[in-house]
Amino acid sequence: MQKYTYCALATAALLALTACGGDNIQQQPPQAAPVAPAPTPVASTITIDFTKGIDGWVAGVADYTDDSEPTETGAGWSKIPLPVGGMGYYVASRNNSDDVFTFIKRQFTGLVPNAKYTVTFEMTYATDAAVGCFMGVGGARGENVYMVAAATDAEPKVVKQTTDNRYRLNFDHGDQAVSGKQGKVLGVQGVEGLECEVAPMTKATRKSDEAISFTADKDGKFWIVLGTDSAFEGTNALYYLGAVAKVKPQ
Repeated sequence: MQKYTYCALATAALLALTACGGDNIQQQPPQAAPVAPAPTPVASTITIDFTKGIDGWVAGVADYTDDSEPTETGAGWSKIPLPVGGMGYYVASRNNSDDVFTFIKRQFTGLVPNAKYTVTFEMTYATDAAVGCFMGVGGARGENVYMVAAATDAEPKVVKQTTDNRYRLNFDHGDQAVSGKQGKVLGVQGVEGLECEVAPMTKATRKSDEAISFTADKDGKFWIVLGTDSAFEGTNALYYLGAVAKVKPQ
């Protein structure tokens, strides 16, 4: 009886090894998941319409010292005087030196992360500034207030410079009539044909085909800045109606 038990156990063990395949089974190593190709940058158009709202936009001023900080500043979504009418982004400041940059900014998304692009701008606004009128200190309101559009990957911030103690933006938007690396002059604010003393509010459009190069950040975002660079030493106000930014991959 004891020998039969040993034989039965040995036979069961042999059958178990045969059923499992013994040492003949080889497991395949896990396969790495395929890497998806990087998206290809494509051209796009960003249409900005301030007649419908200004959500996400922030206003600011730059290019001044502690002794010449702009006064009479204001910004907000406001009714535009007739005959233009409707709503727009009202922005105002008083230039207390020979230079002030008054701007609005907002971040946009939807680009390929870290991809290189170019962008050109067209801007529409309402103003009562005429050209060919009396030249004030620092220049005339019509000819010496320059419309500027800019693009940059980093958030535009006003930083006090250690070299001249002026508060400037942290990117090169240019200087009055001269375009910068990240900002381009689209034209002057003033409109031909308006009366010098009391002019009606009038629509104007300024644009430039000179492209700005920039790189989208790691999340595919970038910043747009619209502004006025003024040598006119007085109060200037206007209403932004909208802008079109044409973005193309490099």
